[in-house]
Amino acid sequence: MGIDHLTADILAEARKEAKAITDAAEAEKKKALDEEKQKVKKLLSAAEKEADAFVAAQQRERIAWAKLEAKKIEGEARESVIRDAMDSLYKNMADFRKSKPEQYEKFLNERVNAATTEIVTKTHIARVCKGDKKLLKGFGGTIREDLTGMGGAIVLSPDESVQVDCTLEGLFEEKREFLRKKLYERLFR
Repeated sequence: MGIDHLTADILAEARKEAKAITDAAEAEKKKALDEEKQKVKKLLSAAEKEADAFVAAQQRERIAWAKLEAKKIEGEARESVIRDAMDSLYKNMADFRKSKPEQYEKFLNERVNAATTEIVTKTHIARVCKGDKKLLKGFGGTIREDLTGMGGAIVLSPDESVQVDCTLEGLFEEKREFLRKKLYERLFR
């Protein structure tokens, strides 16, 4: 064998080994790329799931917020309706004395008589609005026309230590929560 043949065999053997090494490196490179592609796919899939979960959570949060806001607005609207109805009732009560004089006279006498039974004395003082003195029938005490307001009376003991408020304003305040409740039931149930 000649040196040329030996060199050619060594060269062929080296090329064969180089090709095997290059093929193995290419296979390793392809395997590494495939593994990285799988990792990227998994990361993308996880990121998509996380993004979907975030979007869903945001939607739930916004829906919950919108529901709360709607309830708040509804509550405010209901409160406004009740407040307007109470204001209207108060205005009607203010007109009661003039618009329904017979009913007002009956109301005034009933309330004053009831108040005199609450204050256990022989005589009483009744404070009424100007012009209401003539409406009190059978009242045996002192009547003062010095009350301001919508109407009604304040009945006092002779020493003025005990008093019963029979004014329309007092009655309205006394029954305010009851009236609000009844209005709410009638309007919203």
